Amino acid sequence: MRGTSHLQILLLLVLGEWGARMQKCAACGQPRMSSRIVGGRDARDGEWPWQTSIQHRGAHVCGGSLVAPQWVLTAAHCFPRRVLPSEYSVLLGALRLGVTSSHELWVPVLRVLLPPDYSEDEARGDLALLQLRHPVPLNARIQPVCLPAPGAHPPPGSPCWVTGWGSLSPGVPLPEGRPLQGVRVPLLDSHACDRLYHLGANVPQGERIVLPGNLCAGYRRGHKDACQGDSGGPLTCMESGRWVLVGVVSWGKGCALPNRPGVYTNVAKYSPWIQAHLSL
Repeated sequence: MRGTSHLQILLLLVLGEWGARMQKCAACGQPRMSSRIVGGRDARDGEWPWQTSIQHRGAHVCGGSLVAPQWVLTAAHCFPRRVLPSEYSVLLGALRLGVTSSHELWVPVLRVLLPPDYSEDEARGDLALLQLRHPVPLNARIQPVCLPAPGAHPPPGSPCWVTGWGSLSPGVPLPEGRPLQGVRVPLLDSHACDRLYHLGANVPQGERIVLPGNLCAGYRRGHKDACQGDSGGPLTCMESGRWVLVGVVSWGKGCALPNRPGVYTNVAKYSPWIQAHLSL
């Protein structure tokens, strides 16, 4: 009985610490200018205030998510090892790329941190935590998204949204001045997703294509998905009235093809690593 009591106390301490962190980030995942996207097309001003554009020498290369005033989460594959962090900047508060707005904020990247298990060849640990040169002021158009609790597992079928300025279809870039795009996609079980990726693939069934650290979202018939230029961007799900960053756009076969849903890095698996750097 005494051992059980100690375990219960430890569990309460862990949950209490996570709850305190969430309270400190009380404003996360709650847009102040909310209006629902219908049909997965243009976003509206302030709809997704954590969405960022990762830019290399002024050109958009990937999406990202503000998770704290000085930190942005994106994908590791957006950063070739030969490129210096100082060559990157982050654009926040934007609705349209290529159209200057007084609401936008450009901040240089100070550091790029990768998870210890990141493997470029295996698409494992495809996350990058960017420390900005200085904290950004929060407002209606710049807000952090909530992070999931460690090991959280939203049920398959949960309605989530993926957002970005990526291509509308392979080889068809988003026209300059077009607003941020968003599409609603359901979560898929990683094992079911892996089975889909084996259809028509010359890969033995026992060899995983979709790794345990990934999750999937999309439709078996295709039609709605992330595409080139969306990498590193957020997959967010509504939980208890707040938007939570469940996944980061990692990879996929083509864009919106049948039996090839989008593959995302599972943020909940890396929440302890992320929190260790945020000092929340």
